[in-house]
Amino acid sequence: MSNSMRQNREKKLAQKAIKNAQSLDLRLRKKKVIMGIDPGVPEGDRTGTVLVATSPAANIELRLFNHMNELQDTKSTQEKIAKKIAWLPEYLGYIEGCLAVSPSAQNTTLVTLMIWAVDAGEYALAIRIAEYALLNDMVMPEGYSRNIAEFVTEQCAEDFLNDSDLALAHAELIKRIIELGVGEQMVDQARAKIYRASGDALKEAQPHEALNAYKNALRLNSKVGCKKDIAALEKLLNLQTTGSSPDATVGSQADSLDASAADVSVPASTDSNVSSDTSSSAE
Repeated sequence: MSNSMRQNREKKLAQKAIKNAQSLDLRLRKKKVIMGIDPGVPEGDRTGTVLVATSPAANIELRLFNHMNELQDTKSTQEKIAKKIAWLPEYLGYIEGCLAVSPSAQNTTLVTLMIWAVDAGEYALAIRIAEYALLNDMVMPEGYSRNIAEFVTEQCAEDFLNDSDLALAHAELIKRIIELGVGEQMVDQARAKIYRASGDALKEAQPHEALNAYKNALRLNSKVGCKKDIAALEKLLNLQTTGSSPDATVGSQADSLDASAADVSVPASTDSNVSSDTSSSAE
């Protein structure tokens, strides 16, 4: 879409918003409050091609309003993510300002930027916002079925499960995500995913912790896909306990270890079923 066409569309949207906001029908006025912005309030001037606001907070909200409109015109998920990555730095000052003040009322703009941070791969920033939002009893924007803890947990977990190096690099952050979900409502499948991601991140350096994480994941969802990892870690830890080498092949000890490994092994087909009951958040 050319700049002139986009500007013309934004102008028409602004004019329509003003007209609806000035309507006496309060239900219609409420419907047009987008991203916490009431087009009918005095500080928001939507009459021009570029939306203008007199206060810093309103200016941020109006900027996000325009960015959200552009995202709606973008069909490609990858393009949407690329735009969020490019735009997110523009909001960092606003985010830091919000996080510095507590308690806080519902801030849908901030929660929306949390969603963007997850999509942009800025996981540490997303977790900081999520922790703050839960502390202040905030909720997701309209249209999302998952709550804040469940959304962040599952979206981050899926990224980490798709990239073991990414999981390894964010091992400490995964612990914070698990803590984020404590006491929060969440489907078992989502919690299982983040436990499995924790196992993936820890299995090389901390096999005991990784084994516990995998077992927690399997307890929550039998199809989470870590049975072979559990078997391998149990074999490794058993060998470490007996003081034997993983390559030991001599004597009755080797025979008993092979039998032990066989007892906990599972068919490969049972390890490939990972729950994927959610859609991308890049909307």
